[in-house]
Amino acid sequence: TKCEALDPVKTYGWTTEDNKPVSNATSNCVAAVFEINGSKKPNKQNEDVALFNANGLGSSCAIELDSGKCFGAPFSPTPITKAECEAIKDDLGIKNCYYEKDSWAGAVKQCGGVGNMPTMADLGKIASAIYEGNPTVGAYNNVNNLTYKAGTATSLGLPEPSFYLWSGEELSKTYAYSRYFHSAYTDYYYSNRYTTGDQAICLGD
Repeated sequence: TKCEALDPVKTYGWTTEDNKPVSNATSNCVAAVFEINGSKKPNKQNEDVALFNANGLGSSCAIELDSGKCFGAPFSPTPITKAECEAIKDDLGIKNCYYEKDSWAGAVKQCGGVGNMPTMADLGKIASAIYEGNPTVGAYNNVNNLTYKAGTATSLGLPEPSFYLWSGEELSKTYAYSRYFHSAYTDYYYSNRYTTGDQAICLGD
């Protein structure tokens, strides 16, 4: 059934008790998730977030491939220092550490290892899914003359082009592989590991 629109004049008030949001507003059509402590992800219900007329946080799957692989929503990784990288590289599958702030290693850290990040083949499949006609995009292929329909990427949990996504594939201490998604083409890149423009996705449930 179609929800009735909220009255734009009415104020739907809420207060806090024990540092958690409380509201006496009721609706069958409105649900909200409130951030309650400002901690970084992952968010846990009743510890990091509180629900209002919502039945849970749902699956962490934002992007699902035909292979069954599921990735969470894109995020901008927090760079880590060379010292931080050296301390975790063996546990997370990183081969080399960069000499300054390393965004790719930060993405690996936030995902919990290179195995929890997409391969270049996975990024090619994501590219195939967002362009009209579902063109074949190989792991290390550049494909031009593509047609993008607005809203397709966001329907899959991605930003609208243009954007970059890191892979879990390391090239050297200086570079890691990524893919660029433009509205008319998609290219694979050796992205400098200190770049802050690339986003990351992690394997979900």
